[in-house]
Amino acid sequence: MAKEDKDQTITQLKTIIQNMSDEIKLLREQVAYLTQKLYGKSSEQMPLNGQTSLFDEPEAQDDGERPRRRRSDYYL
Repeated sequence: MAKEDKDQTITQLKTIIQNMSDEIKLLREQVAYLTQKLYGKSSEQMPLNGQTSLFDEPEAQDDGERPRRRRSDYYL
């Protein structure tokens, strides 16, 4: 192998290494962003007092009739 061939191969390998390093950096940024979206603070807001209550909802009107079910709602 001639010196010029070796230098050309080294230059090509350096370019490949740089491209792969850039891609790894981008992928790490994407992983960090997606991890933040998945496990980070959510957009749901807590009430100002910090305590939620399951029983503060208004009661549903009960007209005494049971809801009707369609035949397709039953599983065999």
